Amino acid sequence: MLKVSCIGTPLGPMIVLCDACSLQPLEFADQKVLRSEIIKLFEYCKGTIQFGETTETALIKSKLQQYFARNLPSFTVPLALHRSEFSHAVWHALRDIPAGATSSYGDIARAFDKPSATRAMARANGANQIVIPLHRVIGADGSLTCYGVGLWRKQKFIEVEQSYR
Repeated sequence: MLKVSCIGTPLGPMIVLCDACSLQPLEFADQKVLRSEIIKLFEYCKGTIQFGETTETALIKSKLQQYFARNLPSFTVPLALHRSEFSHAVWHALRDIPAGATSSYGDIARAFDKPSATRAMARANGANQIVIPLHRVIGADGSLTCYGVGLWRKQKFIEVEQSYR
């Protein structure tokens, strides 16, 4: 069974869905794909989604509070990852980018020894959960690019993490 609740953050309310042992998605409430993600999860768990919290929800709330208070540069929580092995590998690479640092899609593609796979990397990045640090990926020219919940949020995440440098 999944439980859904709302978490307030300095960047806006987030919707969190957790089961007893892992985070499903964590998305900003105004995220365009939130509705379709919840529908997919509803089908996946056969309609057993309820309002409420789990111990994982409390853990995520605590870590987000520490993160935005600039007391926790990055964190991991148990994630339910419903994507391909390639996506998992890309997400692992995103987690390897240190807090306060950035990388480009091209850099990540080259690290995979697939320099022509930049678009595939971008698609995998776009399908990630918010706790996987997509905000650390910028354009090859250093510009902020491709962030489904707003470039202003990407900038704020980067600013939070630059305080750790």
